[in-house]
Amino acid sequence: MSGPPSYGGQAVIEGVVMRGPRFASMSVRDPSGEIVSFVKRTDSLSQNSSIWRLPVLRGALSFWESLVLGVEMLMKSADICFPEEEKAPKSVLDLSVLFAAVLAVALFIVFPAVVAPYLTGLLKVTGTFWATLVEASIRVLVLVAYIASISRMREIQRVLEYHGAEHKVIWAWEKNYREINDRIYLEKWGVPEISDFLALKARGESKLHPRCGTSFLFIVALISWVLFLFITPEGVLNKVLARLLLLPVTAGLSYEFLKASAVREGVFWRLLRAPGMRLQAMTTREPDPSQIEVAADSLARLVEAERGGFR
Repeated sequence: MSGPPSYGGQAVIEGVVMRGPRFASMSVRDPSGEIVSFVKRTDSLSQNSSIWRLPVLRGALSFWESLVLGVEMLMKSADICFPEEEKAPKSVLDLSVLFAAVLAVALFIVFPAVVAPYLTGLLKVTGTFWATLVEASIRVLVLVAYIASISRMREIQRVLEYHGAEHKVIWAWEKNYREINDRIYLEKWGVPEISDFLALKARGESKLHPRCGTSFLFIVALISWVLFLFITPEGVLNKVLARLLLLPVTAGLSYEFLKASAVREGVFWRLLRAPGMRLQAMTTREPDPSQIEVAADSLARLVEAERGGFR
């Protein structure tokens, strides 16, 4: 028997984005306390081309499409939540996104590649294995330090709570999708009924989820270590360029690994999931019922859209 449609999500400012194969939905609580919702069609290239459904390629494509959609929805949530006089000009927002991208490359690619040779010298270890292991370890430490620092920011706390709400609602959908589908067909459930049901079921679910983007980031660090064991050019500049060029491959392999590990049981797979799940404890907080309500509204609208309600 087939499982539920695989939906993913993202926390934004005072809200949650949910994404399916053909649509994305966003629900945000505006300053007046009302839930503002938005649904858009997001057909992936993989829907029209079998090439982009191939393993690894589909992961690289999903990474890019999720990144683009995430930035767009984050901007839209800010537009809804901030009063007109507090909104930054579009040029400033564009520069902020560019700065964030440059900072990410500097922290997670350039910095480890530059520091690793000095650290291997201090440790007096040689060889590709140790060099790449040291670099990967630096990358993980930078990731943990970055997450730890931003998770303490007061402005980020509510986003982390919405992140927890997103996970809880996705769990509620995955565990109850058959009943929801039955109610849709037999009782003509619409968005309000689906949303109320998901919000009720989600309250007892975990705020951690094995397919989370936080776990994906840890897997990227792990996969990059294995990949760079075989592709390690001489010179720091060449290493940085190689890592940038191989980023789509790394993302694609990480996607496949995350997808496989999320559905497998056993000690081996639990151990592999454990570091990413531990990181999630830093990027999620327990949400309140009103935040779960927003996440449930977003997923209910996505379910309706994917069924054809928004054609």
